[in-house]
Parts: sequence; C-alpha cells; structure tokens
Amino acid sequence: MGKRNYPQAGLDNMEPSTVQEIVGSLKELYDLGRPQTDEETKQRIDDYFSFCERSSIRPGIESLCMALHISRTTLFRWSHGEDCSECKKDLILAAKAFIGAFLEQAMLGGKISPPSGIFLMKNWLSYKDAISIEENIPDTPTRKVLTAAELPTLGDTAQIKTEELPKLGEVLE
Repeated sequence: MGKRNYPQAGLDNMEPSTVQEIVGSLKELYDLGRPQTDEETKQRIDDYFSFCERSSIRPGIESLCMALHISRTTLFRWSHGEDCSECKKDLILAAKAFIGAFLEQAMLGGKISPPSGIFLMKNWLSYKDAISIEENIPDTPTRKVLTAAELPTLGDTAQIKTEELPKLGEVLE
C-alpha cells in the first residue's frame, strides 16, 4: 500500500471488484475495433455514450479515444478538421461538447470538486486561464505603401534633412 499523501494512494486503495469492473468495461470498448467510415464513427460515438450510461465508465476523452481506437493527438487533429472529413470533425466536436457538459454538470452538482473539474476541462477541452485586454484605439492613420520611385536611394544622404533627425539628448529622454 502507498502512503496516503502520494497521488497514487487512491489507486492503491481501490477495491479489487472496482478494478475488475472498470477493466472489463474498458476491454469491452477496446474490443469494438476502429470505425472506418463517418457513419461507423457516428454509431461508435453513440454506442460509447450509451455504454457510459449503462456501465461504470464516466464519459471522458481517453475512453472516447479508446472506443475510437485513436490517440488524443488524433482526436485533437480531427476536432480541428485535420486529416478527416467535415462530418467527422463535427462528430468529434459534438462528442467533446457532450463530455464538457457532463463535467460542468458534475461540478455544478457537487459530484466532483471544482479544481478537479477545471483541471479536466483545461486538459481535455482546451480551456485556458486567460486575460483579454482590449483597448479602444482611435482611428489610426492609414499606412501608405511607397512605390519604388518614392523610396530613398541607399547611400543618398542628401535626401535626409538633418533638422528632421532627433537630437541625441531627445532620444535618451
């Protein structure tokens, strides 16, 4: 048995029957294989959430990935439309939204602690602690692109007026 203050203490104290139940459920998910088409992916995601409803498995990103036989990286890429159809992207976004709503309700219902829920939402659903500072910038002058004829010639110091250059003391202030 591990010490109570170690992170794995909960795992060390888990009842063998609980371990058997979870492992059996996960094996059932794993044995489904990888869906090949968008329709099979849709059916697998529906089956996954039905499976979660009737078993001891809570909806989560890792178990969803296991049900689809993909990595978290693949799930992330698919959620951004990379290497998949638009349909598959929408399916993955909907599944992630479902998991996010599940976590939110579990937190709001007091079933999981808010810090744990926040950690899961940051880790699984790309939530971030961010501060957005937006300034109301008045109309900025339009910038003009100079033509080749309007550009100064390199080495031609006659075009530079010395009265327009700042004095050394002004630059340092």
